[in-house]
Amino acid sequence: MKERYSSNLAFNDILFNALLGFVTLFILVLVLINPITKQGDIPAYAEIMIILEWDGQVSDDIDIWVMGPGMEFPLSFQNKTSGFMHLERDDLGSTSDTIMVAGVPKIIRINREVVNMRGIMPGDYFINVHIYGKYPTDKPTLFTVSLVDINPYKEVIHIQEYATKKGEIFKMPAFTVDNEGNISDIFISDMVIPRVNSGSSVTIPSPRETRPSPGGAR
Repeated sequence: MKERYSSNLAFNDILFNALLGFVTLFILVLVLINPITKQGDIPAYAEIMIILEWDGQVSDDIDIWVMGPGMEFPLSFQNKTSGFMHLERDDLGSTSDTIMVAGVPKIIRINREVVNMRGIMPGDYFINVHIYGKYPTDKPTLFTVSLVDINPYKEVIHIQEYATKKGEIFKMPAFTVDNEGNISDIFISDMVIPRVNSGSSVTIPSPRETRPSPGGAR
């Protein structure tokens, strides 16, 4: 009985090794049929972020607006996705800082709007900041706008301004993206993207109005 047991064990080892060899050959055949993608075959893409931040303790509602090449309407709280660009969040100030975690309210004192651009869309980009709501009205609010090129990481623009009243529009420096997805130029622009009435209501311009001036409705 012991000899028969030993013979079966040896046979199982041979069978296992044969199966292992077959699997190895199968994997090698798959690799030869489908060669590993070369780095040059991977589509290039750009990663650019525009970050608007302001005092997390205030209730000011500050909006970022971006107009880029080929965009029918500007990117804003009204139009959060356009082409390769996406607005991550429409931050309403401290009034939107409360979230529910496991049924318990938590307050996160961060006021921030982030625009991400993934993909190469060459051309000029224009940035405006609109003060949609100002609370309290008698105290300036410091805010910053940063333009960040992710690959490789580089902060191209970092500007600080003070919001003093409801309805203000700040024209930030514009920038150019080249065919390789790089930020190739920074320049001053007079373009006003949102159209604002006597309050702080805003309407987006029609596709034909590339340089609207204040005086509309949200």
